[in-house]
Amino acid sequence: MLRVAELIRHAAAELLSRGAIEDDVLAKHVVTVPSVRMSPDLKLATIYVMPLGGQDTDVVVKALERHKKFMRGEIAHRINMKYAPDI
Repeated sequence: MLRVAELIRHAAAELLSRGAIEDDVLAKHVVTVPSVRMSPDLKLATIYVMPLGGQDTDVVVKALERHKKFMRGEIAHRINMKYAPDI
């Protein structure tokens, strides 16, 4: 579980740092991914995010919620698993 969580954390951080998600809110903020928790069956990944400076957390989380489907698809392409976990 820890290995898969770390792979997902790296993939999500890479998506956010490279600007792969085109959103005005995410373009204005630097978002870090401190940790990812996996369910025991590896079907659900909970990604914890924090904007740098800790400001506008609600706005950033809502922007990420809007792009959850895109992020799931991109993370699935970057990690090698039988099933892509829900985010």
